[in-house]
Amino acid sequence: MNIGGVFFDKQFPFSDGTQAEKLFVVLGFDKGIVITAKTTSKNNGKGINYGCQPNDRFHNFHLVANCCYLKKPTWICLDEFYEFQQNKMLAKHFSGIINPLFDLDPAITKALLECSLLSDDITASQSAIISLSLSKLAI
Repeated sequence: MNIGGVFFDKQFPFSDGTQAEKLFVVLGFDKGIVITAKTTSKNNGKGINYGCQPNDRFHNFHLVANCCYLKKPTWICLDEFYEFQQNKMLAKHFSGIINPLFDLDPAITKALLECSLLSDDITASQSAIISLSLSKLAI
């Protein structure tokens, strides 16, 4: 599992307790905890410029169409972060529920992590893990 890795989860567990198919991005990991953010291709009033959108109603990072193997414009939602146990994610991977798709370019990953740290919705522990992951990026 790489920082900036994009995965497809057939049973992504949302914060309201429901599950559905979803793409998510790994923002960082440390001591068995993985911090992720879900994606959406629904604009719903989000900015359409590439990159960090901290002033949108919901903080996000926009990847334009055909960027990074994505055919549609995609927003990485940075108004809600998901924490998972790394061993449980690996078990889901080996059972075919989570599948890796691709890794974001290192420069995009760096910009995404920096953007995530600007979110009003990030906790101190999530920020610490993402900051640590940012410091490990080789750019």
